[in-house]
Amino acid sequence: MKRTTFTVAAVLLTLAALQGRATADGTTVAASGAVSGSGDPAVWQPQGTPLPGAATTADAPAMRPAVTYRDTIKRGETRFYGIALDARSSAYVSAFAVPPAGSQVAYADGIELTLLSADGSDCDSQEAHFADDGDARPIGTAVSRVIGVGSSCQEANQYTLQVHRTSDGTSDPGAWPLELRYVSEPPLKAGADPGRVPGTATATASPTPLTAGTARQAHGGTDFATAAAVKTGIWKDTMLPGETRFYKVPVDWGQQATVFADFANAQVTDDSAYIGSGVRIGLYSPVREFVDGDQGAYAGTPTSLSDQLAPVAYANRSADDAQVARVRFAGWYYLAVTVHPAVATAVSGAVPVTLRIDVKGSAQPGPAYDGDPGAAGIGVDAGEVAAADGTGAVGGTSSSSSGPLRFLAFAALGAGTVLLLTMAGWYAVARRRVGRETADAVPPRSGYGPNAW
Repeated sequence: MKRTTFTVAAVLLTLAALQGRATADGTTVAASGAVSGSGDPAVWQPQGTPLPGAATTADAPAMRPAVTYRDTIKRGETRFYGIALDARSSAYVSAFAVPPAGSQVAYADGIELTLLSADGSDCDSQEAHFADDGDARPIGTAVSRVIGVGSSCQEANQYTLQVHRTSDGTSDPGAWPLELRYVSEPPLKAGADPGRVPGTATATASPTPLTAGTARQAHGGTDFATAAAVKTGIWKDTMLPGETRFYKVPVDWGQQATVFADFANAQVTDDSAYIGSGVRIGLYSPVREFVDGDQGAYAGTPTSLSDQLAPVAYANRSADDAQVARVRFAGWYYLAVTVHPAVATAVSGAVPVTLRIDVKGSAQPGPAYDGDPGAAGIGVDAGEVAAADGTGAVGGTSSSSSGPLRFLAFAALGAGTVLLLTMAGWYAVARRRVGRETADAVPPRSGYGPNAW
């Protein structure tokens, strides 16, 4: 009897641990909107392998391709990370800062990225700033070393990613979490045709939003790894003030994507409130490089933002227009949608958002890579596109193994449930057996009721 009770208790404890693990892994699911939360804004929790950046280039820790890293950066601090590059592959290194929710940030606060060669010359530099007071949200982009574009930084050597945080004296002094990623794009095969720059292929008039079709539900993720897969169509979601939600759109070679984000009316609590950059959108390439964005005022009345990518072409990398040059490979392009925290002073509750995604053009054959571009997130799989359903379970790259772990946890939980039911049955039988043995061994006593024991 004691052994049976102990075994059942052990099973219960094991199941509790498994369920706790599944819940921990399921935090991303809850944060991505698939499961209702507590009503607090969902935030990006940087994932990946810890990689403390160095204070000098001499001590810069090495980054490996297709690996996501995390670190922190203090106000005014500069961090260095090492990257060994060959003379054939293009390289892209991204860094995103995620200030804690509610952080006080100023207009010029942000991070500045520089890719340095071994001799200290700048190969590329990009910056990401909030461009608004109080709008604490994930910010970042990527720097690149592109083979065949320009004449500098083409040789095999040791390179360094430099990340510098700019911060106003009145901003929160706490450290910001960082998420970093290095992607290596294989070269083309010898003699392969890189094609020509097709241009923006847009008219002078503004793009037209998609209006045909039935709206479907989407659950935006909190970061690139949990971004909701959305294809051509109309998608609805809701966002709390202070949230940034991520969505990913499959755009193949030769195709062009247009995105509209319609922010509907919400319950207004202060008619006098005005938030100049109340809502914004940002588009990022498959290697997390910022492409373009839009922003607008919002205080509870409807407003709409839009953006359009250039047609995807390998040759875009040599375009003079930076917004065209960044659309240089097929893959999942990311849409980040943000509602300013100050919107909470003007409205009550969540803001309804309608995304109108329109990917036009027939997919064209891609260039002949000398290697697998899929490892860099380049390319679109027809099966993944067909399965895009507004959740974060399709395509793209993941920053951790939480998906497999979550599956194993729930699988173990299911198997444990069966075991628990079996053990419960054994326990019940054992109790009845002991009860019968006790009844046979102890003579009945008169005058004792059923609660006497």
